[in-house]
Amino acid sequence: MKIFTLFILLAVAAGTPLHAQISIGFRGGYTMADMEYKDPTIGYKYNGMGTPGRLKSWHADFLLNIPVTHNFYLQPVVRYLTKGANFERPDDARLSGVYLPVASSVKLHYLELPLNIVYKIPLSFGKIAIGAGPYVGYGLEGKYELGIRYNGKVVQNTEQDISFNDQTGIISTNTQLRRWDAGANFMLGLELNNFVMIGANYSLGMTDVDKSSNSTLKHRYLGLSLGFLLNREDY
Repeated sequence: MKIFTLFILLAVAAGTPLHAQISIGFRGGYTMADMEYKDPTIGYKYNGMGTPGRLKSWHADFLLNIPVTHNFYLQPVVRYLTKGANFERPDDARLSGVYLPVASSVKLHYLELPLNIVYKIPLSFGKIAIGAGPYVGYGLEGKYELGIRYNGKVVQNTEQDISFNDQTGIISTNTQLRRWDAGANFMLGLELNNFVMIGANYSLGMTDVDKSSNSTLKHRYLGLSLGFLLNREDY
């Protein structure tokens, strides 16, 4: 956790003139997450995890708005969210009559630190905020749902814990997950004069979190959020 605290302190120190007023905000909302799963030889990986699908969850943010220059801001965010995916495996006639273990969903809890450079466009009723920047994420814990399929139907479900420190990962995929994630974040928002924030963001993972040597696994998610500012730096 020390690295996250240091990250915020450095952002504040580097981006804040002595006369600038920093605004603080909180927001939360809806998240649609999925995973890009590829194999270097056959393209999209086809195995026990099947085809990625959106995982619907939620996120919570604490953020700072740090004035840098005219209409430009540095916006560090501390975000708690759930990443992962739902998986569907196509029926295979060759596996008829076979009991097959299949991971049907993966849910991974992360603490994330996006650091956006934001440009705000003043309007009569508030500001439009457009921004982008890098993020780093730290995996806290996770679970996966393992289903037993027989002739195309799920006959049994069980939920298992995922530990980022274990040498083995998801049973049906031999996947080992890395704890750290990093990538790019893009955001579009509206700050109203009554301090209410409405926004959307898209996160594009650029780190392969799959420890196996023959595939790549990257996070992606779209977030919709609603929040409020405790103060405004220009008030």
